[in-house]
Amino acid sequence: MPKIFVDGRVFDTEYQGTRTYIHNLYKIIDNIGDFEIFLASCNPENAAGFFPGSHNIRFIPYNTVSKLRRALYELPEMMTRYRIDAAHYQYVAPPRKNCLHIVTIHDLLFKDFPGEFSLAYRMTKSAAFYLSAKSADLITTVSAYSKKAIVRHFSIPENNIHVVPNGVSNFYFEPFDKEKAALEVWEKFGFQHYILYVSRIEPRKNQLDLLKAYLDLKLYDQGKSLVFVGKTSIPVPQLKEIMQPLSEEIKRKIFFLEDISNDDLRLLYQATELFVYPSKGEGFGIPPLEAGALGIPTICSNTTAMEDFSFFGDRHIHPDITQLKASISRALAEQPSNLREISNTIRRRYGWEKAAFTMNELIWKKVGKPHPVFNTPGVSVKASPVLD
Repeated sequence: MPKIFVDGRVFDTEYQGTRTYIHNLYKIIDNIGDFEIFLASCNPENAAGFFPGSHNIRFIPYNTVSKLRRALYELPEMMTRYRIDAAHYQYVAPPRKNCLHIVTIHDLLFKDFPGEFSLAYRMTKSAAFYLSAKSADLITTVSAYSKKAIVRHFSIPENNIHVVPNGVSNFYFEPFDKEKAALEVWEKFGFQHYILYVSRIEPRKNQLDLLKAYLDLKLYDQGKSLVFVGKTSIPVPQLKEIMQPLSEEIKRKIFFLEDISNDDLRLLYQATELFVYPSKGEGFGIPPLEAGALGIPTICSNTTAMEDFSFFGDRHIHPDITQLKASISRALAEQPSNLREISNTIRRRYGWEKAAFTMNELIWKKVGKPHPVFNTPGVSVKASPVLD
């Protein structure tokens, strides 16, 4: 059975889209049973918790915290020790190469939106991503938009790049009781009747315009709260500048949450009155799909990869402050009638199973031929241990 190494450092950090990507792809690829998978992280026990009952995944530890030492020495040594056939990295692969390299570049937004990133960030990422892409044996990305960006900025032939899109977990299509969810949020977090935004805080994510829209519309006077879920990746000083002079009464209506579990995140989606995602640029954009899958009224940006989300209808907007305020006002005034239709469309287009089978086939084209028998659901298979 071919051996696939997966760089699982994202399981050691705060929630981000790349963790969702690896988690859902390899949960299904593991069940297919074509590969022996070695998933490496600094805390393999924690990573193993994301894959209960795994069949063919072994969770192995990184022994160094230095990115440079890991790339130059530890990773090549691990490839030799475990006799890895192909290694899957997100964005950046190590320069030393002693097996096939699979590199997923989710986006090149720092190239398309240079003003949203520092010069140091752009220079460092550009060089690392470019060299990794040029040396990769298999390049994947998550959307047609990102594929075009890789072709344009790195001059890589289009047929060398394969789209393996993000998806929405079945977890978000399960029915729920809205009133019960709202009560649970009130008891656990202390707010209700709120507008929600889920994503890391960065300038391009445009939390700033959502905060401005909330204040300009005086939604606090209508009993509405505003909730941001996500850690700060790139500081947005203007957020603090706007918050500082507000009265304590208004400040008590605005919440910034971090380190939210998957169950609590779904709960926050379920209970919100409106989900708003006015990001200026995304390589894909999972949160509005998760909200839409749950049947939550959703306003979503129509830029970059999110232009594909036209099923949001008249709430699929250009993320400028004027359109944002108008759309929020309309959404709070009228309940849309097509929420079930939107959810069904998301389920049809963005299931993880399709993405996982696409990735599985792409890897097999590099390392061998798929065997014809998949693991049968319901058959008990001994879980792979965490390796020392």
